[in-house]
Amino acid sequence: MAVGLSCALTIIAPAQAERQTRARLVSCGENSCLRLSGYRTRADMVVRIGEHDLTVEGDRAWQATVPLDVARAWPIAGNYALRVAFVDPDAGTERVETVMLPPGSLGSRTEIASLIVSAR
Repeated sequence: MAVGLSCALTIIAPAQAERQTRARLVSCGENSCLRLSGYRTRADMVVRIGEHDLTVEGDRAWQATVPLDVARAWPIAGNYALRVAFVDPDAGTERVETVMLPPGSLGSRTEIASLIVSAR
């Protein structure tokens, strides 16, 4: 019985991993944007970050593209991650996922006037 359960969990785990919400940087015109994509249980579920409902494309498989200027105002959880909530308006329930951000995507830029490198 333990072998059967182990095999079942091995088969289920990759399928669930494919359904995780992902974030990546994309080009949108002259600027960069953050594209979030993933799956939701029902097409009428609201996708929300903080207090902001996202405008999404698609049904159960969805994606949302947001300019980095807008995304930089979102609340970032520890380790450069976003908390994405999936809200079911009919049941009044909410499921939250933590989505890792691409390195440096929402960080601030620092302009350097000069850089001095010296050997010791």
